[in-house]
Order: sequence, then C-alpha cells, then structure tokens
Amino acid sequence: MPETADDYLELAELAPSKKKCLDYLHKALELEPDHVDAKLQLIVHTLEDKPEELFPALRTLMTAAAEPLERAGCFTENAGDLWRVWETRPYLRVRRAYLDALIACGRMRRAVDEGEEILRLCENDELGVRYQLMHLYAFLEDEPHALALHERYGLHEETQMLLPLAVLYYKLDQCDKAEDCLKRLALVNKDTKKFFRAAVSGRLDPFLKEMDPYGYRPFTMDELLEDLILSPYLFSSVPHFFRWGTSYLRTQTTARRKKAAAKTQP
Repeated sequence: MPETADDYLELAELAPSKKKCLDYLHKALELEPDHVDAKLQLIVHTLEDKPEELFPALRTLMTAAAEPLERAGCFTENAGDLWRVWETRPYLRVRRAYLDALIACGRMRRAVDEGEEILRLCENDELGVRYQLMHLYAFLEDEPHALALHERYGLHEETQMLLPLAVLYYKLDQCDKAEDCLKRLALVNKDTKKFFRAAVSGRLDPFLKEMDPYGYRPFTMDELLEDLILSPYLFSSVPHFFRWGTSYLRTQTTARRKKAAAKTQP
C-alpha cells in the first residue's frame, strides 16, 4: 500500500491511463501539498494542450520551488553543481520542463537562454540539457556556440552531438564538414546507415516499436531514434537532409568496397 507522496508519484508514472495517473497525483498532493514533482506532473498532464496556461503555471511553480533554495543559499554556494544537492532536483526538473515547453511552442531563442542557464547551474549536466542545446544551436545555425558547447563537454564523439552538427553544416551549405560529421557518426554508431535509409523510405515504425520505453541502448538505432523524437523541430527544418546523407553514406560504402577489392587483386 502506498504510504507517502513519493509512493503515489511512482504509481502515477506507471499508471495505465491518464485518469488513473491524475488520481494518484491528487492523492500525492493530499499527503504533501507542496510536493514539487507531483505539482509538476499534474501541470504537465492537465495543461499539455494549453500552452498559454502551461507557461505561467510552470513559472509560478519554478518561483515557488526556488524560494526555499534561495533562503538556504543553494544558488550561491552550489552554483555549477546544483544537482548534487538533493533538495534542488525537483526545482531543476521544473526548469527542464519549462525548457521543453519553450521548444514545443517554437520559442527557440528563449529556449537557448533557459538551456544555458540550466548548464550554468549544473555544469555536469545530469539532465542531458547539452544535447537539446546542441540541436537548438543547429536549428539557429549558430556554429560558434555549437562548437564551444561540443568542446566544453570534451569533444566526445556522441550521436547526440555529431548528428545535429551534421545538420548544422548542411544548413550552412558546408557539405564537406557535414560529410565529415556523418563519417564520424557512422564510425561510432553502427546503425547510422540503416537509420538514414529507413528515414528516407519512411520505414522507421518497426524500429520505433522495438524501442525500450524505459531507456535506449547507446550507439545503436535506439539512440538515433531517440534523437529524432526529442528534437523533431530540427529535422523537419531540413526535409532533404536524410536523402542527402543516405547518398553520401552510400558513396562512402562503395568507395571502401572498391578500395578493399583493389587490395585483393594480384
């Protein structure tokens, strides 16, 4: 039997229907009226289709969640490492939800500001904001900030960095750099070519159905699909990108095969 607000929140996350989810959230708030995570989920589930009501509700919750943290000095004493203070995590989840809401409504410049502020508070980026920020920079064709962000996080060859960088350079008509990003992406993610072919042919649904709803396998088709799902605005802005990328990747494969065949000839 659930005994705490957190117990009801966990049940809400696993609820088979929206009605049941909302029932659990209300029960959580009956036990703990100021439970930030429960309030957040209630706002998201009830106002997801009403953006003009969603924004003020999230801002109000953000302000309320920040007040005790400000009194405790968290924003000055723990700036840059806020996630390590357990009590700050619900507040940071509200900020992440606010970032997602900004993107959903097409307020991309404001979303960039919000993403950069979250990274200022949490430099280790436990919420994965850097990946969404990279897609925003690519969408806005902001190469300097995109490269600075990539460097800030170690220039790691990750799907969520290399794919938006490829889109960025494609948008800037710097196809040699876009091709280099795709080449590097194909080296670290073995499913890159398969993903591009499926995207071009409209056959992503079978792969989407196979995805684990509770996580994805890094450097696989799952990661590429997750990237597409979380940042659709970027990929819809370049309707011919996947066809162009498929052509390039096919050319690369053909060139490698010819090179391998030439080495085997006497």
